[in-house]
Amino acid sequence: MKRLSRHATVELCPIKNWKDDEGLPARFLKAGKIVGLFVEGRQRTSQELSQQLQQWMNSGVSHLVLVIGAAEGMPSGVAEQIREKWSLSQLTFSHQLIRLLLLEALYRSFDMLHGGRYHK
Repeated sequence: MKRLSRHATVELCPIKNWKDDEGLPARFLKAGKIVGLFVEGRQRTSQELSQQLQQWMNSGVSHLVLVIGAAEGMPSGVAEQIREKWSLSQLTFSHQLIRLLLLEALYRSFDMLHGGRYHK
């Protein structure tokens, strides 16, 4: 998070006791993009993720909400609000590990956009 914060403002907002029919809190719905992590979501290479982030920034998207579902999966109320589905793997990981993988992927993407060589 420290490295990523050089490129973007990052906030982790765990939501405890999500009920299946509840959606995202209203403050997240104002985001430019709401992306959910799903096993069946689209997988990208580091370069593709970097290009997608650049495309969104170029089109004026300034906020991105990344949603990791509960152990039982994504609550149905939230799934209805997801505009794009990503997958980091077909494997199942703990929330702590997924957060780390997601932060790493985002840092790598921003580093690539700023001319870094971290992805090589």
